[in-house]
Amino acid sequence: NVDSNFPQTAITSISRNNKNSSGESDINKQPTIQAMPLSWSRTDINGLLQEVGRSKIGFDIVINCDCVYEPLYGKSWHLLNETIDELLKVNPQCVVLSSMERRAADGIDNFLEEMRNMKNVGSVERVWFEEGRKIEIYITRATS
Repeated sequence: NVDSNFPQTAITSISRNNKNSSGESDINKQPTIQAMPLSWSRTDINGLLQEVGRSKIGFDIVINCDCVYEPLYGKSWHLLNETIDELLKVNPQCVVLSSMERRAADGIDNFLEEMRNMKNVGSVERVWFEEGRKIEIYITRATS
């Protein structure tokens, strides 16, 4: 939940700092971090990119955390893979950071296998594993 993880005051202060003298968003003029809700699909990611003025350049870094767990979310990870693939298509320099907790029947292996076979995905690399809490972090990059 974006509201509980990023208090409104933080979002407001970020937004306030991204206005030019005309009061319009100046998001493309300076580095920013924004948390925004997203429904997973190619259509919705392109809509979000359009909304924030990044439809031609995409995002540099995308972070998703604990989004794959079949007993709770079903196989919605197919849509997450489509979204990641579209992000890499728009910006081949984008880096996608995925953090996941391993649990019984979590579906992560299937998610990773499908991701590796997406058209615009060049590599999926596990870069961190914490044995005690069974947390894995993967970096996904576009095809060269």
